[in-house]
Amino acid sequence: MRRLDSKKSAVIDLVEAAYGLPADESAWLERVLEAALPVMGDAVFASGIIYSRAAGARRARVETWKHVGALGHMECAAREYANKASRDVECLWLRAGTANTLSQISPGSRRLCQSFAAETGIASDALLLNALEPDGCGACVAIFLPVETCLTHCAGERWRKLGAHLNAGHRLWRAIASMDGDCTPLPCGAEAVIDPSTFRVIDASGCSEDSSLLENLRDSARRIDRARGRLRKTDSDEALDTWWALVRGRWTMLDWFDSDGRRFVLGIRNAPELGDPRGLTEREHQVATYAARGESGKMIGYRLGISKATVSNALDGAMHKLHVKTKPQLAEKMRGFARELRDPADGN
Repeated sequence: MRRLDSKKSAVIDLVEAAYGLPADESAWLERVLEAALPVMGDAVFASGIIYSRAAGARRARVETWKHVGALGHMECAAREYANKASRDVECLWLRAGTANTLSQISPGSRRLCQSFAAETGIASDALLLNALEPDGCGACVAIFLPVETCLTHCAGERWRKLGAHLNAGHRLWRAIASMDGDCTPLPCGAEAVIDPSTFRVIDASGCSEDSSLLENLRDSARRIDRARGRLRKTDSDEALDTWWALVRGRWTMLDWFDSDGRRFVLGIRNAPELGDPRGLTEREHQVATYAARGESGKMIGYRLGISKATVSNALDGAMHKLHVKTKPQLAEKMRGFARELRDPADGN
């Protein structure tokens, strides 16, 4: 078995692909796969699905399959072996936040990898990245690898961050696709429009009276611009650290071009829909949800675009209001709220 650090130069390409807005969801997934394949330098091919899981369903419902870099027999083999996965293995694969190689997820998953390698000779492992939303909609990417692989600590952290962007990007695509553009005052339902040459807010709706928020959006636009510049090649890990998945838990920054080809940066509300907050503030509910999934404070801060201190304060507030003292108790309490996390590993 090898320990693999992923190829760094393509990392920001994948983040950019996650926030692409092609005409249909299938094209969005294909672009993500095309960008994901080079991140693992010696990958064989990549496959991905768009899926949904209704409450109470035993299996996910696959709505779209896409493959990049695969020959016909590879596509068939990948689908066949995905269908062979037991319900327990599928639950682990499609668990919220999965970012690992199949061989390392569980013994059952590893045995399936070994069987796939022995019978097909195509690949011996795959890096799995799953982006599952609380409403049961998800996107999953599998990058097939030639040998059994264990991610390094740094690579694992990198892929978890990329998974946060995959979540935010897929959620954004779905929201904009369902939007009636004629009913929103700003493009794509944006609440702020920023000139990237000066980072000045030139238009705002909804948040225009919150000067601190507008400054946060401007700062985020600067950070992303820096990440997408030379830093993407000189230090892609720092570039990824710089580009948070959200701004203050609510907004995504998106490039937009007007009819004259001029570029602007939009601040678009893109908070995850988490259901009934049960008396928690929005921030407490967000932090408690991701903490209950087992995410670290650092990862929660990255996912939401908030500081470590803000994460800590929100978690303390949520645990106090829910009358729990430990994270396992918090996880149990959150699962008890009508299983709002919609995590297939919880048996939904």
